[in-house]
Amino acid sequence: TALALLGLFAAEEVFISAIIAGALSVDAARGSDIPFDERIQRVRGHASQMKVAKWLRELLAGSEIRASHVNCNKIQDPYSLRCQPQVMGACLSHLLFNGETLLIEANAVTDNPIIFTDDDVVLSGGNFHAEPVALACDALAVSIAEMAALSERRIALLMDPNFSGLPTFLVNNAGVNSGFMMAQVTAAALASENKSLAHPASVDSLPTSANQEDHVSMATYAARRLLPMTENAAVIIGIELLAACQGIDFIRPLKTSPCLEHIHACVREHIPFYDKDRYFAPDIANIKYLIQSGTIGKQVPISVFSS
Repeated sequence: TALALLGLFAAEEVFISAIIAGALSVDAARGSDIPFDERIQRVRGHASQMKVAKWLRELLAGSEIRASHVNCNKIQDPYSLRCQPQVMGACLSHLLFNGETLLIEANAVTDNPIIFTDDDVVLSGGNFHAEPVALACDALAVSIAEMAALSERRIALLMDPNFSGLPTFLVNNAGVNSGFMMAQVTAAALASENKSLAHPASVDSLPTSANQEDHVSMATYAARRLLPMTENAAVIIGIELLAACQGIDFIRPLKTSPCLEHIHACVREHIPFYDKDRYFAPDIANIKYLIQSGTIGKQVPISVFSS
């Protein structure tokens, strides 16, 4: 349970940063905010989807970039941009529901046997079985993998000049400079690693103790892999943030929204514009720290888990 809670808290920071990075990518790719319209979400009916769409609308409100292409010829953006409320809303539902499961578990009696002093009785049972934790962690693992996978696809879109209209690999003089090419390869590799780690642990059980313990939850492994998965996800989403900020810089003098300009300024305070090839690892390490420490999430006036 303790390992699971550590994973949950790390996943929350990843989630918040993924919402912010996704909004910034919409503007950097000159995408549309129409898919985030409240009416679209309302007729689907999922509360978490409505919340995510609301946050995206708030993050993008007042963008000069959006205003500059309201009447463009694009009809629909790729899924990784326009389906963010649906995908991230589903992930939010799992974070919230399984957070409640882990809260119950953190306050639960899981001893065996259990001594009930009021009744002067000792009862043997199965409260030690960690199936609720295992299933919660499996759902969290899938959600973490999905958040990161969606982010990686947006990185790929930003690097594709045929879609984004931005310089190839998000760098001037591409070919001489490889720009964000290997950063996207890194993100893709970590996204694939997370897919493997997301395989359900709870479906695997080997009997032990002369078949007395004939079905176990595998909850410890289910929980233990969450932190490495959030590490991978933080790197992927961090690379997206860097890529989106790079894209915003190429669109100047137009500005993104006031909220996202604040994010851009925070990133640029720690990591400069990528003008030509340099050793990328320190930049990725810095943006990863900004995500995991909650610095990115604190830059905007929304609090995902306060409501």
